[in-house]
Formats: sequence, structure tokens, C-alpha cells
Amino acid sequence: MLPVTKVLVSIIVKKFYERNAGLFFFIFYLMFAIVEPNQIVGFHRSLIYGTLSSTVFLLVVMGVWCLYAIKYLQFILVEFDQPQNKFLLELSKLSPSKLFWSILLTVTLVYEPVLIYSVFIVFFGFASHHYWPTIAVIVFHSCILISTSFLLARRLNLPHEKTNFSFFPTVRWPWPKPVPIFYISQLVNQLPTVLFFTKAFSVFAIYGFMQIPLDHYEPRVALLGLLIGLASHSVIIFELRKFEDTYMRFLRGMPISLPERFLKMALVYSVLLLPEIGMLALRGVHVLDLTGAVVFATAYLTLIHCKLFQSELNMGKHTNWTLGLFLISFMLVLFNIYLIETVLMWGLAYFWLNRDYYRYEI
Repeated sequence: MLPVTKVLVSIIVKKFYERNAGLFFFIFYLMFAIVEPNQIVGFHRSLIYGTLSSTVFLLVVMGVWCLYAIKYLQFILVEFDQPQNKFLLELSKLSPSKLFWSILLTVTLVYEPVLIYSVFIVFFGFASHHYWPTIAVIVFHSCILISTSFLLARRLNLPHEKTNFSFFPTVRWPWPKPVPIFYISQLVNQLPTVLFFTKAFSVFAIYGFMQIPLDHYEPRVALLGLLIGLASHSVIIFELRKFEDTYMRFLRGMPISLPERFLKMALVYSVLLLPEIGMLALRGVHVLDLTGAVVFATAYLTLIHCKLFQSELNMGKHTNWTLGLFLISFMLVLFNIYLIETVLMWGLAYFWLNRDYYRYEI
């Protein structure tokens, strides 16, 4: 590996996988762990066959791959702008070809999870004589890698050229903002891509679970899909806590009671859950079960937020804790005792906020 590539791998690739470890874990769990071991091969063979035999399905899968490319591209562009990474601008002194190939190798390593699964798609496609869809997959990935590498190389060569790479346009709220809307607007305006990926994954998880064929109505299926979507919110919650520490510290000095602070925090996450609530309603979840799911989900996210007041913000510890909470919650939902967990989460969240809010050091 070239010395330049080693530097980029250390700064970009390792940090990308560390930052998104939770998301990769849940995708792996969704793709492999929820399927019976003796059915994994058949499940993925059917999934790949559906991708190659249906143009619509192939376009959907390519859309997911494109979203992943947008995610890592925005991540790398943000890292390029970090003060501690300004020395990367010196890479512009390399020859254009050497810089491009170093970045291409780096991008390929970041894109590796998609490429590994695509290798099986390509082999199966040629073996089953689906030549044109298989070639389309190869061309698509080649275009993704080359175009993103070119854009990143251009960014290093022209550091003063502003690169606005955001999936959403900036949204301006024209009226005075209540505190919950202030938090949501921060996500919409400053972290639009993170928000989009999180909500898209969450809604897709619910939709996927609701496709499981059953001979009777089972609310736990919807709740399991919702739970997987909730787990992907760990990055959003962490960023909101950083936002509080950076820009909202003045709230600590305002005459607001702890119960009111707690309710406003819960309201933030209730508003954030509107896409999931809409998907559950569209999939026919009963009103009473839908209400219980909303209360459960709001308690889940609020608990994670309150946990972050206990110590200095640390993404690694935060990810490990949220993974543990997810696994416990998943088992409790399977055993149909999630209502007890809901009560415990509300109580524990308020206890942590009451104990740690004013003694937390920014």
C-alpha cells in the first residue's frame, strides 16, 4: 500500500467504520441473524435472483447503493474540512494520476461492504445467464467509484472551491422556534444526510418486517422493525447532545423545571418519530398497538439521550451501550414483555436526568 493511501486509510477509512459501526451491525443482523441458519443461502439466493430478474427491484437496490455513496462522500468531504486534517491539502502537490489512484483505493475500501455482496450478485448473474443486469451492476459500481474519487481529488486540488454536497435543501423556519422545533431544525439544516439515511433505514426496516407472512395479526413484528430503526438513531442522538453542549448550554441557567425539560426532550423525539408512525399506520397497525409503539419508541430514544449526561461524550462507549440496549430490548419484545421495559425506560430516563443534568460538566 502506498504511503499516501496509508495516511488516507488511517484518517478516513478507519474513522468511517468506527463512526458507523452500529449501522453496519444492524444491517448485518437484518441480513443474516434474523434468518434461520439453514435458510440463509436460500434467502440470499432469492434476494439476488429478485434483484437481477426485476428491473424495479434492481433500481431500488441501486438507489440504496447510491445513498451509501452519498453518505461516505459527505463524510469524507467533512473530514477534509476538519482543522486537524488540513495537511491533506498538501496531497494536491502529487501528480493527478497518483492522487486519483490513492483516493480511488481509499474510496474502494470504504465502499467494500457493498462490493463484497455485489461480487456474489455478479457471480450468480453470470451463472444464471442474467447478463445485462449483471453488466449494469458492474458499470454502476464503476461509475460510483470513479465519480466520487474524481470529486474528492478535485476537492483537494481546489480547496477554496466551495463544495455544497447535501441531499436536502436548507429549510428555514419563518416563525419563532419552540425548543423541540429548534432541535429538529438543527438536524434538518446541519445534518440533512444523516437524518435522511437514518429515517430511510428506519422506515425500510419497518416495511421489511411487515412483509413477513403470518396467518394472524402480530403487533410484535411491527415493533421489531421499529426497534431496528430506533437503533440506527444512535448517531442522531449523539449529535443532538453535542449540539446541546456547543450551542444550547445557556438552557441550564434558565428557570425551567426538570419535569418540563424532560417532557420537552421527549417531545423532540416524538416529533422525530413521525415518519415511523406514519409507516406503522399505513401498514395497518391497530390504534392501541400504535400508541404503545410510540410510547415505547419515545422512551427508548429519550433514555439514550439521558444516558449521555453521565460522562464526557464518547462515540465508542455510546455505540457499545446502545448495542447492548438494542439486544436486551429485542429479546424483551420477542418474549412480549416490552410494556414492562417501557415503564422501566421512562423511569430510568427521568432518574438519570434528575441525577446528572446539573452535575454534568461541559
